[in-house]
Amino acid sequence: MPTEANIYIVDDDELVLSTLDSIFTFAGFEVFTFNRAEDFLATDLSDAPGCLILDLRMPHMSGLELQRHLAKRQLQLPVIIYTGNADVATTVRAMSDGAFTLIQKPISNDLLVETVRDAIQQHQERFQKTALYQQARDQLACLSEKERQVAILAADGLTAADISKQLHVSIRTVEAHKSNIFKKLNIHSIAQLTRLVVLAELTH
Repeated sequence: MPTEANIYIVDDDELVLSTLDSIFTFAGFEVFTFNRAEDFLATDLSDAPGCLILDLRMPHMSGLELQRHLAKRQLQLPVIIYTGNADVATTVRAMSDGAFTLIQKPISNDLLVETVRDAIQQHQERFQKTALYQQARDQLACLSEKERQVAILAADGLTAADISKQLHVSIRTVEAHKSNIFKKLNIHSIAQLTRLVVLAELTH
């Protein structure tokens, strides 16, 4: 049976590592444990969906320091801080550095697993949305500035006559631009054009 996702756990407490390993393995995840932040940073991570569960207070490199290293590397992995000691300032710092959430020990196994699943799902949804956004932007980049204007207005529901008035060009010119847009983008309908423009977040 395939595993749900990869779970990376960084904690200097061997008992915590062993306990979390058992919890997430039983829940169907592939689990990798590290008792030093430096060991995690030296690991080649899989492209599979996953989540990093991270302790705050560790020798040599703290959880917050590890977060900053991950941000510099632009690592696409949701981070959950799992700690027994976190004041308000530390919590705010962890969240501002990109943590999905901070969990105070102790917590029920079911709630912990549910939180990790939520983190992975939300991260995957954001990642997919970003990928679609960039793909649409790249696709629309082939258009000239005038074609881009026509594409946005057409996607907003304006007719050729409306567009001609707004851009101060003839209807024939608008139709020529639309024809070029369809050819360049290899699409066949306004609905397809609208989807691209919406994904690229170019609508007014």
